[in-house]
Amino acid sequence: MVRDALKVMKATLDKVKGMVEFFHKSTRATEKLKSTQRQMDMPELRLKQDCATRWNSTLYMLKRVLESKDAIISTLALINAHIDALDQEEWEALQETCTVLELFEQVTVEISSERYI
Repeated sequence: MVRDALKVMKATLDKVKGMVEFFHKSTRATEKLKSTQRQMDMPELRLKQDCATRWNSTLYMLKRVLESKDAIISTLALINAHIDALDQEEWEALQETCTVLELFEQVTVEISSERYI
């Protein structure tokens, strides 16, 4: 159900996946991201990739990208990366999507807990 709902914002999610893949494939970009995070007094967080079979991995990927948003934007500008950047509306949509997905995550955790077995 969640995967079907996420299809509405496929273009934005594809951009996010592209950014994450870019950082995972480029050690130079990853090192620059870590450096930028340090300069911005942010925790050095590695970006997470999502997994097609687990909807909550998309939530974790989006949360990590949002946590590192400023460092990602700065790093992509500094290294002049040729990837599709997110505009302000897309960043806001990601935030709203996380808010909704976190509710589903809470329900999933509750249903999966031992009390409901």
